[in-house]
Amino acid sequence: MNADRMRELAEAWGGDLRRWPTAEREAAEAFARIEPEAAERALFEARQLDAALDAAPRVIVSAGLRDRVIATAGTAGLKARAVWPGLRRLLWIGGAGWAAAACAGVVFGLTLTHDLEGQAQLDLVLDQASVDGLDDMAVLG
Repeated sequence: MNADRMRELAEAWGGDLRRWPTAEREAAEAFARIEPEAAERALFEARQLDAALDAAPRVIVSAGLRDRVIATAGTAGLKARAVWPGLRRLLWIGGAGWAAAACAGVVFGLTLTHDLEGQAQLDLVLDQASVDGLDDMAVLG
């Protein structure tokens, strides 16, 4: 563990070491005993972000708005798709087992990217719906 790794983990898992995976938490605790200032600096920054996120208002979308967004998803070109299309075919090709294992990371990355793209489109539809004057959202403080 070093200061850069500690900062990366704090950015990923937050400022509370109890939320970290066990192995990473133990390494961070050991690093904090050796370099307390560097560890505290990384955790302080993560705690600031945690506090800001905790203070943000929770938005609850009404069922009516959710249903309208789902209904308009088809007109926006969004459609349901199978996860891992073609994987079964790939596994049946002779000798492709090792290739499937080697490519699993790439396939997962492409699938994740596509899912994020769809989420971004959904966010755009939700933003547009709120701009168009839909008053169906209640904000909890």
